[in-house]
Amino acid sequence: MIPGSLFLPLDNKQGEIPDRIQLLPPGPQIEGRDGRKWILKDGKAVAAASNAYLPNQSIDENHSVDHKAPRGESSPAFGWFSNIKVEANGSIWADVDWTEKGRAAVSGQEYRYLSPVFLHNPQGEITTIIRAALSNNPNLDIKSLNNQEPAQPAKEQKDMKSILAALGLPETATEDEALAVILALKTNLNAAQLKEKAIDLVAYAPRADLTAMQTRAETAEKELAALNASKLKAEGEAAVEQAIVERKNAPASKAEYVALCSTQEGLDSFRKIMASTPAIIGETSQVPAGSPPGTSTALNAEEITMAKAMGYSEEEWKKLKEVTK
Repeated sequence: MIPGSLFLPLDNKQGEIPDRIQLLPPGPQIEGRDGRKWILKDGKAVAAASNAYLPNQSIDENHSVDHKAPRGESSPAFGWFSNIKVEANGSIWADVDWTEKGRAAVSGQEYRYLSPVFLHNPQGEITTIIRAALSNNPNLDIKSLNNQEPAQPAKEQKDMKSILAALGLPETATEDEALAVILALKTNLNAAQLKEKAIDLVAYAPRADLTAMQTRAETAEKELAALNASKLKAEGEAAVEQAIVERKNAPASKAEYVALCSTQEGLDSFRKIMASTPAIIGETSQVPAGSPPGTSTALNAEEITMAKAMGYSEEEWKKLKEVTK
């Protein structure tokens, strides 16, 4: 068991700029400072998959690609790493080419740690390193992406506990049990409202109690809907990421596919299509997500296939791409 976080020190002195960076410590067991654990089962396979993911992978600032880019904010690269290899002790390293901003930040020791972003399967086995970030906050910014069943963020877990408490349920209650209680509250409330038309309920129960019951049911229902929407978004992004890793979709089309997975029906359709879709992207021809589009607006073969499968015409798909840019 290796203690410590996945934030690895750059170990450079003032004015020095490293040309190689450590992405993962030796396995097989890896534990973050926040208590999460992963498995580095086959370092060579992880290095090969990571090199195949993109020829040059970005190093941003404080995970801006994951936090700022989805909101349309700037997330410039501070460096690019490539040639990912496994060292004799089992750790994974890569060559790095810093941008001007990156060189200034590292040589001036504005940042002292590097945080990798990787994909792992439901068993916690790391499969692919997809980018990294400069950071000085080891506990809060550690991020790993699960390619099938994303781990529920701490905030969502806390929100779910609050919802269960409001419904009078224990923390171990399931989502279905919470929905059953909400449905019962709504049913009782609707029955009370219908009865109120003919009977003055104030004579039988204080109006304040009825109002509190209604507020409680409506609040719990809204919070659960928001929680489900957040979970669906995470599952959609993870499904698209995995399709890109398996070379079934191009990184440049990520935004369009994430938009299609914004509903449960769309996510189910996407997963069904990907299950029967072979790898159609060349191992060395992938383009990083967010690259400037070319001058031609014609759809590629992959996009035409996906448009037909999802029930869109080529013109409708082009419009969808423009909306999701």
